[in-house]
Amino acid sequence: MRMFEDLQGRLWDVAVAQESYGSLVLVFAERSGAEIRKSQLDASTQIEAEAELGTMSEDALRVQLADAPRWEP
Repeated sequence: MRMFEDLQGRLWDVAVAQESYGSLVLVFAERSGAEIRKSQLDASTQIEAEAELGTMSEDALRVQLADAPRWEP
């Protein structure tokens, strides 16, 4: 899991999660609110996805967040 700040100054936690059929996503959770977003990853394994998240710059995370649709449980 990582934490980063978006361009509006909001703090977000981001983590890798597994969906049905083994697809991997990044889940973004706003720290001071209830907004949750998710973005598909092109990783084959959990380890690969965690490594990808670990090497992403904050700018790359901001791009992923901007493109990620809201998740409605």
